[in-house]
Amino acid sequence: MNAMYAAFAAMIVITVGAWYGLGMLGFSSGERLAGDNVRLSAPAD
Repeated sequence: MNAMYAAFAAMIVITVGAWYGLGMLGFSSGERLAGDNVRLSAPAD
């Protein structure tokens, strides 16, 4: 049972670390999949 809890804890730590780490490195889906002709923000008026 302790091994299962340790595995769940490791999975959570790896997931959160990958989420923030890849986001800080610029590997978000918006930055990877958007082309030059795609506007990601609201137009400036």
